[in-house]
Parts: sequence; C-alpha cells; structure tokens
Amino acid sequence: MLESKACKNHKISQIFSQKEIAERLEVLGKEISKDFMELENPVVIGVMKGAFCFMADLVRNISVNDPLQIEFVRLSSYGSATESSGKIQTPYLELPNISRRNILVIEDIVDSGRTARFFMDYLTEQFHPRTLKMACFLDKPSRRAVDYQPDYTGFSIEDLFVVGYGLDYAENYRELPYLGELSLPD
Repeated sequence: MLESKACKNHKISQIFSQKEIAERLEVLGKEISKDFMELENPVVIGVMKGAFCFMADLVRNISVNDPLQIEFVRLSSYGSATESSGKIQTPYLELPNISRRNILVIEDIVDSGRTARFFMDYLTEQFHPRTLKMACFLDKPSRRAVDYQPDYTGFSIEDLFVVGYGLDYAENYRELPYLGELSLPD
C-alpha cells in the first residue's frame, strides 16, 4: 500500500496507483483485442455504476476490425454495504436485440460471483451469443460463493473492501483515480 488519505473519518490506503492501473489496462486491452479482432459486430456491455472508469479506459485500449457497440446495464448485490447481500438487484436491465452477437461484459469486481453468474446466464438465455466473455477490473477469488471465473482480469486482490476508480462505499469515492482499501471507523 502506497499512501493514505483520510476522507469523512474513513482511511483510504492506496493499493494500485493511476499509473499501475493504466499500464495493466493497456495489457488487458491487447489480450481482448487479440481475441475479438476478427469477430463481427462486437458488443460491450458495462455493468454500472462501478465499471464506468474501467470500461471507459479499457475500451480505449481495445482495437478490433468492427466498431464496438456500447451498452449499459445496472446490477447490484451490495447496496450501501461492504459485503454482497447475495440478492441480485436489476434496476436497469434493458438491452437492444443483441442476439447471436459477440459480447464482452465489463464488470468492476467479481466477488461472490453471484452477479456475474446471474448476468452471464441471463445473456446466454436471452440472446444466445456467438461469443460471451467477461472482463473484470478486480477479482476476489477468496470470496467466491458460486463457481465463476472471469475471462479477463485486471487485478486479483485479497478480501479487502476497496474504493476508487469507479468503486464506491455508499455512493462515495468513485472519482478517486486510484484503487484504495477503505478502513471504516469502529
């Protein structure tokens, strides 16, 4: 951990700097570009709100033959808590007809795996994609409650509660340009 910042009596210890994130996304973008380069009509679906920074930076690092169609959904299992509730909320799950397309889902974090598994199953059942892959900014394999492994991972982390770079605590700290561990007062 590099530096700490105190906000609203919360301590945030930096885990990955803005530079480290940018360097990792450049590599990740090349991996995805290689896999999607020749695929027709790729669709990228960002899971809001947490993936917005990751998605914006990642798609700028993806280079493929056909233009990317960008879509968004909103799913959640955290609410304002620091752990997944286990219940998937779908406040916005409207998508155009993307049947039989090549789909890349962009997620902020795969923790328990419930939200990822739910959404990937939903896309498979509704749209029967030709290709369906997921890129996540963070993977927490130690927290897995269901069997799910993302296809592309920015970083694997221990069981920490993190904020910044799109991730929040009670809708705060998404704007931080780095990823940090949040320590709440007792």
